[in-house]
Amino acid sequence: MFDRSFPYAEFESPSKLPEPLRHSRVKLSQGQIFWREVGTGPDVIFLHGSWRDGSQWLPIVEELASEYHCCVPDRLGCGESESANIHHSIAVGVENLAEYVAALKLEKVDLIGHSLGGWIAASYALKYPNKVKGLILLSPEGVNVEGLQRRWRWLRWLSANPPIFPFLLKLAHPFLRLLGRGDAIADGFKLREKMLRSPSSCEFLFRRRTPELKAELLNDHLDFLKIPVLILQGSRDDAIAQSVSQTYNSLIPKSELHFINAGGENLPEELPVIVGQYIRQFLRGQSVSTLEIPTVRQL
Repeated sequence: MFDRSFPYAEFESPSKLPEPLRHSRVKLSQGQIFWREVGTGPDVIFLHGSWRDGSQWLPIVEELASEYHCCVPDRLGCGESESANIHHSIAVGVENLAEYVAALKLEKVDLIGHSLGGWIAASYALKYPNKVKGLILLSPEGVNVEGLQRRWRWLRWLSANPPIFPFLLKLAHPFLRLLGRGDAIADGFKLREKMLRSPSSCEFLFRRRTPELKAELLNDHLDFLKIPVLILQGSRDDAIAQSVSQTYNSLIPKSELHFINAGGENLPEELPVIVGQYIRQFLRGQSVSTLEIPTVRQL
């Protein structure tokens, strides 16, 4: 069920790659998945974040493809994968990943996930523990922390369609500027534009009933994870994101949490060399606590 006939894209073939990046598609039960693939060695699957697609991982793949078989799918409804008319949920994302792993005939993989991709990766590892060697989570979603419900309400209003609340907010923008809130509102509208470009992620996070969403949170399940887990968190990310990573670390028995200086909410694209070093050390089975990371200026 594979089609590997798609042409290589020059902008997705960085010079450090050991071979050209391969593009492939496979038909799953709920839609057609597009993914990028390069390298040989142990199998590593990268799951992208909420408002992005698999291309987010290309700077990291460039760092790792000489040692690992890197598979980078676009989630259904994102990037070049099919925009299937399905009910998006974590459970659906996990089953799509399971079908993808089976289609590639992969025995046991390392999973790397950012944001929403981290939530799906951790949920997959809990459901299919014999299929996962190790787990790397970058600024993951998926656990409840103080302030998270308020944030979700705000983002649900901000991404509303029809945009009644955003329209009212836009009308109030001149007055809010006088109160010193203009920059925050402008940033909110930029975020709304980004969210609306990822409707499937909006459905994952903001278009479902609250009880269904809460039922997929992992607070009560993470202590069942017995595999090694590395959590990477940007030190410049917001307080809620940092609290989520800390909660993951406190609940998983065999986890390491490392804050990356100068890193924000999109570590794969912001600091790929540093993140790549952490990932390589972890995949080699070595503690990342011994890793000597140069400063951003030195890089």
